[in-house]
Amino acid sequence: MSAGPARGGGMYGRGFRFLRARWRVLVRLGGWSVLETGQTFLTGYAPARALDEGFLAGRPGVGLGWLGAAAIGVLVGAYGTVRVYAAVAALVEPLRDLLVRRVVERGVRDADTGALSGLTQQVEIARDTFAGLVMVSRSFVFTSVGAVVGLASLDPLLLLVVGPPLAAGLGLFAATLRPLARRQEEFLVADEALADGLGRVCPGLRDITAAGAEQRVAADTGRLVDTERRAAYSLARWSVLRVASLALGGQLPIVLLLACAPWLLARGITAGALVGALAYVTQSLLPGPAQPGPRPGHERLAPGGGPTAAGPRAHADGTPRHQPSARPGRHHRPGRRGPPGGPRPPRART
Repeated sequence: MSAGPARGGGMYGRGFRFLRARWRVLVRLGGWSVLETGQTFLTGYAPARALDEGFLAGRPGVGLGWLGAAAIGVLVGAYGTVRVYAAVAALVEPLRDLLVRRVVERGVRDADTGALSGLTQQVEIARDTFAGLVMVSRSFVFTSVGAVVGLASLDPLLLLVVGPPLAAGLGLFAATLRPLARRQEEFLVADEALADGLGRVCPGLRDITAAGAEQRVAADTGRLVDTERRAAYSLARWSVLRVASLALGGQLPIVLLLACAPWLLARGITAGALVGALAYVTQSLLPGPAQPGPRPGHERLAPGGGPTAAGPRAHADGTPRHQPSARPGRHHRPGRRGPPGGPRPPRART
C-alpha cells in the first residue's frame, strides 16, 4: 500500500463515494447510536434526581424509581451497542475487501514485491484504523451530546466549569490528528521498504556470502531498520501530545468540579446536581476521549456483530505493534524446509 495514491486529490472523493453507497448502513448506525445518547443522559440525570427528590428529601421510593430508570437505560444502551457492532461490521468489512482486491491487483499487474506486506499487515492496519475511527468518533459524538444536554438540564452553570477544559482537550486532540496520520504513513512506508529489502536479501544469503558482500548488505538492511525505528519513535512522540489532550479534556474537569464544589453549592447547585455532573464527566465524557486510538476497531468485527479473535494490536500509546512481515523469497518453494536461502534438507537415498 504505497503512499502515492493516498496523497492523491481524489482520496476524500473516493471516501465520500464509499460512504454514500452505504448510506443505509450509516442511517442504521446512527439510529442505534441514539440509544447511547439516552443512556448517557440518564447516567447523570437519574442519580441527581434520585438524591434531590428522593433520598435527601426523605422519599426513598422516588429515589429507587430514578435509579431503576437508570438501570433500564443501561440495558437499552447495551442492546444498542450490540447492534452498533453489526452496523460497523457492515461498513468496515467491504472496505477491507476493497483494499485486498486493490493490493492483489497491484501485485499481479506491477509485480510489486511489497504487495505481501500490504496484504498481510497494512490492509489490517487500515481496516482496524477505520473501524476504530468510526467507533470512537461515533461514541464520543453521541455520548457528548447526551452529557452536555444532561449538564444543561441539571444547571447551566456546570457547563462553565466543565466546558472550557473539555473544549481545549478536543482542540489539542484535533490538532494532532494530521501529524499523527503523517507519522503513521511514514511508518507504513518504512515497513514496506524493510519488507521489500528482506525479501530480496533472504533468498540470496548464500550468494551474498560467496561474493563477500555481507557488510554492504548488512549496512543497507541496517539503514532500512533504522528508518523504520525512527518512524516508530516519531509516531510515539506525537502520541504523547494525544495523551496530554486526553488528560486536559478528561481529567481536568474532574479536578475543577471538586475544587469548585463550594463555589457551586453557594450559588444554588444542589448536591444531587454536583453528583450528576461528576457522573457525566467520569462515566461519559472521560471514557469517550480517553480512548487514544482506534481501540474498539482493533477487534475483528464479525458480520454477526460481535468481536471475535483479535487482529493486529497497538501499544498503549497508540503506536502500532510491529509484526514481522512474512516475506518468502520469489524462489521459495512451499515444500522446502527451513528458511529461504538456507541449507537444503538432505535428499533421501534410493
